[in-house]
Amino acid sequence: MSQEQGEGQQVRFGSRFARMFGYVTPEDRSRWEQQRAQNKPHVSALRQGATSALSSMMEFGERNIGAKLDAAHRVAAQQRFEESHDRVVNHRRDPNTRSIIESVDYEPRGDREGIEPDLEI
Repeated sequence: MSQEQGEGQQVRFGSRFARMFGYVTPEDRSRWEQQRAQNKPHVSALRQGATSALSSMMEFGERNIGAKLDAAHRVAAQQRFEESHDRVVNHRRDPNTRSIIESVDYEPRGDREGIEPDLEI
């Protein structure tokens, strides 16, 4: 037996011994990648295109529904605000330009103080 054959057997034995303890060689990784590529099902370009188009349409639909839901929540919050606040509009005339300046303010309905009637003696 030549020295090269002895080293080859020693390398194989070392490789088997290392694999027993979970060591993975680069050759093993490349062989596994080749097997994965062979076992991977072939997907046609038409199917890939249809899948990507459908996924983008689904994403658009989800965003559209999310926007509508967000708008509905904002409208409901605005209605609650308007029901719980009084709108106060102030008008004043600017003497220099003779234009009317209008300002709008909102006051909470529960904070208004009523005028107490005078006590009669």
